[in-house]
Formats: sequence, C-alpha cells, structure tokens
Amino acid sequence: MVDDLGFADFGCYGSEIETPRIDQLAEEGLRFSQFYNTAKCHSSRVSLLTGLYCNQAGNAKLSRATTIAEVLGKAGYFTSMSGKWHLDKQPTDFGFQRYWGHLSGATDFFAGNETFRLNGEVWNEFGEDFYTTDANVDWSIKFMGEALESDKPFFHYIAFNAPHYPLQAPKSDIQKYLGRYDSGWSEVREVRFKKQKKLGIFPSDMELSALPKHMPRWESLTVQQREFESFRMAIFAAMVDRVDQQIGVLLDWLEERGELENTLIMLCSDNGACPFERSKHLNVAPWKAGSYYLYDASWATVGNTPLKHYKQTQHEGGISSPFIVHWPKQIKNMGGWERSPGHLIDIMATCIEVADTAY
Repeated sequence: MVDDLGFADFGCYGSEIETPRIDQLAEEGLRFSQFYNTAKCHSSRVSLLTGLYCNQAGNAKLSRATTIAEVLGKAGYFTSMSGKWHLDKQPTDFGFQRYWGHLSGATDFFAGNETFRLNGEVWNEFGEDFYTTDANVDWSIKFMGEALESDKPFFHYIAFNAPHYPLQAPKSDIQKYLGRYDSGWSEVREVRFKKQKKLGIFPSDMELSALPKHMPRWESLTVQQREFESFRMAIFAAMVDRVDQQIGVLLDWLEERGELENTLIMLCSDNGACPFERSKHLNVAPWKAGSYYLYDASWATVGNTPLKHYKQTQHEGGISSPFIVHWPKQIKNMGGWERSPGHLIDIMATCIEVADTAY
C-alpha cells in the first residue's frame, strides 16, 4: 500500500512519472479500473487488514476485528510487516510476527521519528544514508528471508509512507524531474487523460471535465510561483519513482530465489491524492531532513485525473485507487483490465481463499 497516491500517478494508469517495474506488474497481471478505498489513511488501513469497514472493525483500536495476519498466522503462515502503522498499539499486537516501521501517520523520510519500532521495541538507528522508502524494502527482504528459511509460506504487508508529505526524496531522483512540470497542471492533466484513453481506462470519445474553480490558470501565476509549483511536483514524482525502484529491488530478490511466480502481489493506495497545503521550512532542501514541502489541491487534481476532488472526500477522486494484482500462474487475462468493482475489504477474503483457510 502506497500513501496519498492518486488514481493517475502510476505510469500504467496514465502518469508521466517513470514506474517501469510497477508497469511490468500490470502488464503481467491485472489492473482494476474501479477499485475503492475509504478516502483516509487510518480507515483504509483498517479495512485492508480486517476485511471490514472501519466502524465495524472498531476503528483504530481494531476492537471488533481480526486481522489477515492473525488468520494466516493460525494457518501456518509466517506473517510480517514493514512501514506505516497509524493504528492503536503495534502490529505485533495484531498477529504480525515481525514488524519494522513507524507507528505514526507520517515521518521525516531522512531522519525518522520517535515512533519507529522493531518487533515491539524502540528503534532509532537512523544512519546518514537512511531513507524510509528504501528501509521499508530492506526490512521486507530480511523478514521474507526469515520466512523462506523457516520453510513456511509468508504473508507480508508493506505500508509505504511515500508519497505522503513531507515531500522528500534523494537529490538525484528529484533532479531527474526538474523542468518536467514547467508546462503547468492543465497541460499535464490533458496529457495524462489522453494516455488513459490510449491505455483503455476510459472511452476514446470521453471528454475531460473542466478544471475546478480553485485552480488558477497556470498563465496567471508569476514566474516565481510557476517555478515553485513545478519544483514541488518534481519532488512528488521523485518519491513515486523511488517507490518503483524499491519495488524493483523486491521483485528481483523474489525472482532470484525462484519465488516470484508463486507469490501473489497486490498493490494499491490508501486514498486519492492529497490536497492539503501545509508547507514550511522551505529554506531546507527537500533532499535533507527537516524539509517540509507539500503540493496543494491543484496538483492533487492532476494526480486523480480525470476524477473529481481528492483525499478526504467521498467523490471518485477521494475513494479511487489504482489496484494491480500480479500472480502469473493464476491470472489468465494478463495485461487486461478488470472492470468489476473491488474494495479494500475484499483483500481479507481473497487472502483467506488463497491460503485455503477459514475466517
């Protein structure tokens, strides 16, 4: 699960952001055109983990629920997690035998925070090269390696904090996207929509809706404002690119061990693109700890192309996720689109069926 990523932010859903490894998963698997979340971080995590709507499950306390990790753990699976928790207690209290990550809803990607835990204990070994997205995959590989050594099947959940704010990425990744958004949000949105129609998500004769009233015309911005807007979208793109790179590291690791073909992989977002403007510390470069860039509702509208609104609303832009399923030996319509609706609550039932166990 990625965080605050819009419906149109992966290449295989229309984006110009380079996501070749995620696109490969789509080409060798299935993409859903109508997959839904709950429009907010914590409630989507509850639904994914429990197969229930948030209130049914007891909200963040999970007081009226059982998790996928608890069900599959009893069925003999090695269960582990890395990344953002954002619920009560800790993953190790809810069936995860291994956990590394942060309990908070967000973190500084370079410096971390005081909520990082390793198997229930405080963890604060943040080195000079620390970057949360990379560390999520490093720990994922460590835990799945333990699972393979134990000769058990594994269930692993990666909750990437990226591309949730603060927008921070390694300098080289940001430099790759500098200047790419100088044309402005209107043009980028139109280009994404054309690509979406070419990909078959939407009909070729569908028209792009008008920009919302809150979005100023790009031409009405000053040169300095345009440079700032282009820059912060480049940071966001770099974060998504980095997620793709790290997913590639994980896929290569699985393939080297002969496990890729036999591993069911599902990829989604917890809600639509985020419209909040809370930027501060702009004197600190976004490839350094302490920086705190965000983009606002204008780029969030692009992230959810062509859908209306964004995170926190119940419009399509708030509740629509890209959803990719990769399982080569089991998926017949490889590279196709699944048009039937799906929801995060379906993941629990799917895992139970795949594991041939009971709820």
